[in-house]
Amino acid sequence: MKSTPHILATDEKPLAILKLRNPGKINAINEEMARELISLIKECDQDSSCMAIIIGGDGGNFSSGADIEGFSGRGPEGALAFHALLNEVVRAIRSCAKPVIAVLEGYSLGGGLEIAESCDMRIASEDAKIGQPEINIGINAGAGGNVVLPKLVGRGRALYMILTGRKLSAKEAVEFGLVDFSFPAGSVWKEVRNIALEIASKPPATVRLAKMLVNNSEDMSVNSALDFEAAAFSLLFSTDETKKRIQKFLNGKK
Repeated sequence: MKSTPHILATDEKPLAILKLRNPGKINAINEEMARELISLIKECDQDSSCMAIIIGGDGGNFSSGADIEGFSGRGPEGALAFHALLNEVVRAIRSCAKPVIAVLEGYSLGGGLEIAESCDMRIASEDAKIGQPEINIGINAGAGGNVVLPKLVGRGRALYMILTGRKLSAKEAVEFGLVDFSFPAGSVWKEVRNIALEIASKPPATVRLAKMLVNNSEDMSVNSALDFEAAAFSLLFSTDETKKRIQKFLNGKK
């Protein structure tokens, strides 16, 4: 895994660290960054030595959102093409078999926040400024903010964020249910690494199935999701890792 012009990639086996970087624009997301991020996520997904992915921002900020200068003069077709590209980023994250954790520091806004919304966890620095300010320039969210955000925080709070464009503190974002945990700025990366390493220590097949079950059950009826869960449960009993761990557990109780 190698860094690209807009993504600082670090291999910390069993973790992969991907940091958005666009100096001078608070890591605003342009087409090149989006394509590079998609490629690196897919590369990590195929790497058997990678057990979890952490996405953050370089230089103390996650992202200020989409790079408006990059598509402002393109008209409807160009805007649609850019939106479709951002959708591919969040689809790559959601379909990735590996857990993906977003680290929200500093400005975590707009399209940047929407990428984080499709990650499996969002962990913030206490100094983070978190919001969907697109309405202030007359556009709507461009990477699932109108779709994914309500699933995380509920319809009313999502509309509050979308229609006011107000920035939340990390504390408010935790209270909303948008952010899972927040930590002091000086320790957030240490805490995230510890969480990711704990996840990476678990059976890979079980981790993959757990993520798939949670993601896919969102669009299923409860009965169908329960059947899907039961099938996955039984499937894991065919794996050597599950058999070994169950036997170790039973031996420990004797």
